[in-house]
Amino acid sequence: MVAIFSSTLKIREFIFARTLRSGTSMYSTDIKTCARQIVKESLNRILASTYDIPSLEEMKLFLEQNFDHSFDEYLITQKIKRSHPTWSNDQVIEELDRQKRHYENELRVNLRIAALNTIEEIENLIISLTNAIREWKVMNL
Repeated sequence: MVAIFSSTLKIREFIFARTLRSGTSMYSTDIKTCARQIVKESLNRILASTYDIPSLEEMKLFLEQNFDHSFDEYLITQKIKRSHPTWSNDQVIEELDRQKRHYENELRVNLRIAALNTIEEIENLIISLTNAIREWKVMNL
């Protein structure tokens, strides 16, 4: 994993800042920026044809580690209590558990989609880079 992503600090900072601004999951612009950063950091290996595109599991793990996806139980509990002031604590806890399960299922699906999209974007960037280099060689060599 370290070999694929040499410096994740910039990506982590970007995703964290974006998460704070949006409060939601990754946008397609986040995915593209993440892919561009990975390609930029791996440029030497791409040019040397020694770069291996990360697997789906590696990308999911990377995104999971670098994207704040925590479930704020306190905030959700307060929202439930405001929405249903007559509910007992047991009802609130049941609803909190239901929302948490829903959130985790949605997160799992979204993480997979984000990983697939990031890998696809990396592949597209590498193809574009290869084509641009080929065109430059034809014109200048």
